[in-house]
Amino acid sequence: MSFAPDRQALAQRPVPDWYRGAKLGIFVHWGPYSVPAFAARGTADYTAFMRDLTTGATTADRIPYAEWYLNSLRVPGSPTAIHHAATYGDGVDYTGFRPRFDAAARAVDFDEWAELFTGAGARYVVLVTRHLDGYPLWPTDIGNPHMPADYRASRDLVGDLSAAVRQRGARMGLYYCGGMNWTFRTAPLRTMTDLIRHQALGPEYARYATAQWRELIDTYAPSILWNDMGWPAEVDPHEIMAHYYDTVPEGLVNDRWMQAKLPANRVARAAYLRFLGGALRVMGALGKPIPDPPKDFHHDFTTYEYTPPTDPPSGAWELTRGLGRSFGYNAEETAADTLTGAEVIHLLVDVVAGGGNLLLNVGPDGDGRIPDLQRAPLRALGTWLGRNAAAIYDTVPWERSATTTTDGHPVRFTRRGDTVHAIVLADQPAGAITLRDLTIPDSATVALVGGPPAPTWQQHGPDLLVELPAQAAPQRHAFALAITGW
Repeated sequence: MSFAPDRQALAQRPVPDWYRGAKLGIFVHWGPYSVPAFAARGTADYTAFMRDLTTGATTADRIPYAEWYLNSLRVPGSPTAIHHAATYGDGVDYTGFRPRFDAAARAVDFDEWAELFTGAGARYVVLVTRHLDGYPLWPTDIGNPHMPADYRASRDLVGDLSAAVRQRGARMGLYYCGGMNWTFRTAPLRTMTDLIRHQALGPEYARYATAQWRELIDTYAPSILWNDMGWPAEVDPHEIMAHYYDTVPEGLVNDRWMQAKLPANRVARAAYLRFLGGALRVMGALGKPIPDPPKDFHHDFTTYEYTPPTDPPSGAWELTRGLGRSFGYNAEETAADTLTGAEVIHLLVDVVAGGGNLLLNVGPDGDGRIPDLQRAPLRALGTWLGRNAAAIYDTVPWERSATTTTDGHPVRFTRRGDTVHAIVLADQPAGAITLRDLTIPDSATVALVGGPPAPTWQQHGPDLLVELPAQAAPQRHAFALAITGW
């Protein structure tokens, strides 16, 4: 089938079933920024950063993301600039991290990564192929007009990780920062007007980004096309999407294809940006961030970053976040900044009960090692999913998403066929628990997911009382009841 490159035609294509059922993916941020691995600890989190950015405040010295190292380095007096001078000296620029990164890239064991990801329960992986620093992780044939010909990884990291992931039965998606590239603009990004300037790099960049996305599609056939930071105004993103769907029939595209369409006249453009900057400062003084721009382009799913939606959409959606405050590895982060196993399990359950997927990020260090601080919650998640898979994968939201037990523990609901799963976000007790405001059919059966033995139950008015038998190894962090017969 050949798709027409317009929004209406592409919208006729349904979201592939595999994505709605997958529930868990692993995001991987790894690049030269993983070598310095620095963002000042205690800086604003993502929510505060975006609030400041959208109200016209200067944010470059408060970005919590270590993968933004190059941008922060360009801001005189920023914590990153001070750290860089003290650690590496003035004679080392960002490209000086390439030799160590490339040495690690040649040696890294992607089979070990893929085993960890699928062992955690991930059904797909999304790799950052080229972040804002402009450094491609594959042997691209598309030359960057502002960088040396060898400004790319010496090993085909995209191809090799894709092979390792697919060999284990998972799908492979690719991230590409289509809207911006810091090798095409050297001024740092500090405010919303800076962001718009960075998204208006002109026809030369538009040709470059389009050619690289097409190269990634044609070479690796990714299951997800995960674009970031918008898309050049000179190219209709639906042309990329139509080519992608023709190439990968079961593929999906995300929702980050906004286009910054500025006046072509330089004087008019400058006047517009001055006006915008002033308007943002006024809105900031009033405490009113600007609303999200309308998404006048096709997309298969909506992405939320760090903060889940209070009212989940009916369509496909995902929550993405790091295990810590950063996506790229930040050596400054400690256990206090990192999700525990229990927190990751509870987060996944919350997202799935709302009908979404969780894209959980892993940030390997500069040597390609995934730190124990990140491995521990992944292992805990994998152990829990090994027993409770039926309550998560291939489920849909129930008519209501939540209740509590009478002792205050949260309960989340998912559904598969005639079975509703009640997932209690607490360690599994022995004895009775009561789920508030839950009336089930008289003919229903109640089982412990991953059981035996089977619990007994009775209705106490509007509440459901379940008597859990003692077990030698009760579940930690959360447990699920399967209520069948609706």
